[in-house]
Amino acid sequence: MEVLTTTVSVTTTGIDGAAVGSSVSEYLYGFLLDVYLNYHASCPATADVTLAHTNPLMGNIFVKSNNATDIRIVPRDPCVNVAAAAITDSYDYHVLSGTLTLSVAEANALTDCVVATIRWLKL
Repeated sequence: MEVLTTTVSVTTTGIDGAAVGSSVSEYLYGFLLDVYLNYHASCPATADVTLAHTNPLMGNIFVKSNNATDIRIVPRDPCVNVAAAAITDSYDYHVLSGTLTLSVAEANALTDCVVATIRWLKL
């Protein structure tokens, strides 16, 4: 196993406070460790960032709303038992087997509005 780093950069277009954009990562196969979001200095605090599974389509990994402060996020998946009931004191890594989409909304029109550095454990 090997820890790798992938960078995904989103350039936003539109009017200030309502600009949007998205970008797709390279193919990732392993487990998500953490994500560092680096916001452009002119990004407004209204910005919303979503990291989601693209292919296969498996939903959002996280949503960080109304933020423009650089932050490290360590997302984890909640566990369930065989009856699909939540195990409230247990979490596990997100499994990666495809691409991820980083989306930004409610930002200003900026090149590299948000740059995500994704660390993942390659299998």
